[in-house]
Formats: sequence, C-alpha cells, structure tokens
Amino acid sequence: MALRNAIDAGMLITLATKGVIPCKGYGGIERQVDWLATELVKQGHRVVLVAGPGSSHPLCEVRHAVDDAECRAAIPRDTQIVHLHAWKVEVPFPTLNTERGHLPDYPRPQPNWSFISARHAQLHGRKTFVYNGFPVDDYRPAKSKNDRLLFMAAIARAGKGLNRAVDLARKFDFALDIAGGSRWKLLGRSQTRREGVFFKSLSRRYRFDGVVDGEEKLRLLGQSKAFLNPIAWEEPFGNAPVEAMLCGTPVLTTAYGALPETVDADTGRFFESDGEFARGFAEIADLCAHKCRESAADRFPIAKTAKAYLELYARILDGEALP
Repeated sequence: MALRNAIDAGMLITLATKGVIPCKGYGGIERQVDWLATELVKQGHRVVLVAGPGSSHPLCEVRHAVDDAECRAAIPRDTQIVHLHAWKVEVPFPTLNTERGHLPDYPRPQPNWSFISARHAQLHGRKTFVYNGFPVDDYRPAKSKNDRLLFMAAIARAGKGLNRAVDLARKFDFALDIAGGSRWKLLGRSQTRREGVFFKSLSRRYRFDGVVDGEEKLRLLGQSKAFLNPIAWEEPFGNAPVEAMLCGTPVLTTAYGALPETVDADTGRFFESDGEFARGFAEIADLCAHKCRESAADRFPIAKTAKAYLELYARILDGEALP
C-alpha cells in the first residue's frame, strides 16, 4: 500500500545537498539533485530542497543550510521522507542516504543507504543502487562532427587519466580538447606535477577549454569524434560519458568502476592496452550517433531515476531496512 501511495499520490519529500543549486561548471551532485527535484514535482509530489546558501529552484521551496544543525532544522516537520545527498547526518524522519563518492571505509551508522551503480554498491559492501538520471531532451547531437576527441573531467585529479589521454593523442596523432580546468591546475597537485602533464600538453595538438557549461559544453560534447575517458579509479557512475552519449558521441574508456554498466556496444568501446585503444579508435567510426543517443536516453532518463527512488522511499516507509 505504501508503495502505491508513494508513486501515485503526492508526497512531501525533502531533498538535501550541501552544494548550491543551480550549479555552475561541474557540480555533478548538485545537478542530479536539481534534476531529481524537478522530476519529482512533475510526477505530482511536493519537494522541499535543503541546499547551500544562494540556492534557488523554480518548482520547490528552498531552505538553506551550512551545517548539520541547520540541515536538521530546515527539514519540515510534516515531511514524509528525507533523501540526503552528501550529508552524513542523522535526522528523526524516515530517511534514504545516497552515497555519491568513493568512500568504502567511511562509517555508516545511519540506515538505508543507496549507491549509484551496481559496482559502486558492491565496493561499499551493499546491494541497493539507483543509476543517475538526465533530462535527456536537454541534450542533442551536433549537426556535424569534427576530428577532435574530448577529455572532460577534473583535470588535476590523476585518476581521471589526463596523462594517459595526452600520451594517446600524441601516439595516435589526434587532436584533443581538454575541459575541466585550466592548464595551470596541473601544477597544483603533486602527482600531476610528477607526470609532467603541464609540459607534455603544450603542443598545439591540445586545446584547453577550461570549465565549460551550457551551450559551450553541449557544443564540445556533440561535435567531438569521441569522448576519451582513460580513468584509473573506481568511478561511481560517470556523468560526463553519459552526457556525451546523449549528444550522440561514443565513448572510448577503460573498464573501471561503473563504466562497464553505462557503456554498451552502441555507445562506445573499452580499452586497456594501446593496442586495444587502436582497435576501439578504428571501430567508433562505425557507431551510429542516433543509436548512441537512443541507448543512453532509454537507459538513463531522469524519470526512470525518480521512479526508482520513489520505490525506495515506499520500501522505507513500509518499514523495510535496505540491504
């Protein structure tokens, strides 16, 4: 009965995140919470959004919080369920906690945790997950493609693989757009300094686009020949590769974290060795931009994500403890 009520009748749902909504630049967590709030309202629910100072949302009541006490105080007394994103705080309400980072050793005394891919849940010793979702109509293929590949991630984080991307571009003679920060950031972390990416990327083959958003981001995602994602860490989900797919751009990626769950035969190829990269690089020319977008749009719409979370809310309200 609670499941039917949660999905079919309007609920009062509190979503809480620490960041500012709407976000600018990267803000993966904030975007997901923003889109989820919008979709839950579209599906007939009332949403109170607790977020950082300066936040606003056209469809929700927004309350600001900067610490645990303010977060607790901001939750309406008549809320039916609280869904926490990034907050690690106990509250006196039925609660779903969604982990979005890679923190397998973090203590979780609070009940009812969900994760954002099967691999992500497994690495944390759990089973419950809901894939991230996207407003698929906001993404579109470009009218034409160029011959450049796109790397888009926090460029100073060595695990994102910019050093490998730069080496592959030189070895296989392709031009590379690099988005996610200025080249100067490569001097700010010890590992990226040791790898020498700052100096290796001084060639005209590499173009740094900084932190991109809006139309510039869509242009880069849509016009690129492929999205290059040579990660070397357990990526919980991988928002940017899916955004590329939604723009009809295939993904060339290593098989870490959730990528084997998000990339399929219509949306990209996997590689580990340079030889495997060469084969994948040759094969992406045969991938259809329409099928690439269609696959991602079918699997990762925000409506599907909202429905899955509503089912978890209902299970919690029925008294179930999520495994």
